[in-house]
Amino acid sequence: VDGPGASADAWQTLGEYYASARRYAESAAVLKQALARYPDDLDLQFQYGAMLERQKQTAEAERVFRAVLVKDPEHAAALNYLGYTLVERGERLEEAVTLITRAVELDPHNGAYLDSLGWACFKLGRLDDAEKHLRVAAAQLPADSVVQEHWGDLLARRGRASEAVSAWKQALAGDGDGIDRGAIERKIRKATDRLPRP
Repeated sequence: VDGPGASADAWQTLGEYYASARRYAESAAVLKQALARYPDDLDLQFQYGAMLERQKQTAEAERVFRAVLVKDPEHAAALNYLGYTLVERGERLEEAVTLITRAVELDPHNGAYLDSLGWACFKLGRLDDAEKHLRVAAAQLPADSVVQEHWGDLLARRGRASEAVSAWKQALAGDGDGIDRGAIERKIRKATDRLPRP
């Protein structure tokens, strides 16, 4: 990629290659180099923030996402990712809902955004809203392990243990990205123990 003729797209492709291999630090390093050449490229900047977040550098990731939104307040991916990062940290949940709601308004059929919004509502105890969004996300993204885990957690909170177990099993069978398999297996065992014996 290096060289005077390397385009922003070429750098981004290399960053995505490392990210797909879960080599997040290498992806972030490539994107940081690219941003030195293309400081105004918002897609590079967003991807860099995402790689920081994947390495649990959440404060720095938040700074990058907010910088993207200063330049483009309607950058749906940055709105969603920043909101989800806040939810995962358990911080400023009302702001998170506002950010993610804006992302959903910009891209209403995006399953990832609907999952983020549903999860934020779940964390705030707004279970009806959470169920509305998580149901659609889970149907749209059957192989997304995190989405299926969220759906299972919502079902369990609502007392629907057998449905929760099905969702968690689907999470374990999915892409495996971003989940703690042991934690899900424990949830399945705990819920299964409570189910009535046939």
